[in-house]
Amino acid sequence: MFGGYLRSQVKCTKCKYKSNTYDPFLDLSLEVSGKKVHSLYDALEEYTRKETLDADNKWKCDGCKKRVCATKQLTIFRPPLTLCIQLKRFSFGGGFGGFMHHQGFSHFSGKGMGMMRGESKVQKQIQFPSTLKLPLSDGRKCEYQLTGVVIHIGGSATSGHYTAFIRRVGKNGQAQWFNMDDSFVESVSEKTVLKNKNAYV
Repeated sequence: MFGGYLRSQVKCTKCKYKSNTYDPFLDLSLEVSGKKVHSLYDALEEYTRKETLDADNKWKCDGCKKRVCATKQLTIFRPPLTLCIQLKRFSFGGGFGGFMHHQGFSHFSGKGMGMMRGESKVQKQIQFPSTLKLPLSDGRKCEYQLTGVVIHIGGSATSGHYTAFIRRVGKNGQAQWFNMDDSFVESVSEKTVLKNKNAYV
């Protein structure tokens, strides 16, 4: 349901030889801290941006049989039936117990979360559409309909409150959105959902 495949492609700038590797994923974890990232499409563009392997970081090409300059790019090869996207809003610094930072997540090695230091949250609004056209490795686009949004209210990963917006299609075929906040549930408009500045997942 949630599983897809990423393609990492390295391409020789001389002979155009391509090397592809494929890795499974269950969600896309996108950077949103950059100054140029204001929307989900901006974050996806950054995620799939080509990287240049230049003179200081040459690649051993199987076509040329020597070390050459190349380009490297990560793209979505096989999209999942249901796409889950996490916006990387949290970053962590060192603490007394120590942290290991990896792909937007931090693993705590101390006993108490109160020992955490240097934690911050990206507070800016990231625009996202009700219908996402996800670009694929072969140039096609896979279309997804927004069905839910997890919201984080607060200034850090260790404090705050989580709520959710849920899309439900009624018997008449009309879609309706609900704000789910613990035991409190209210009907809201799609415009309210898309304008929320605390979207996390």
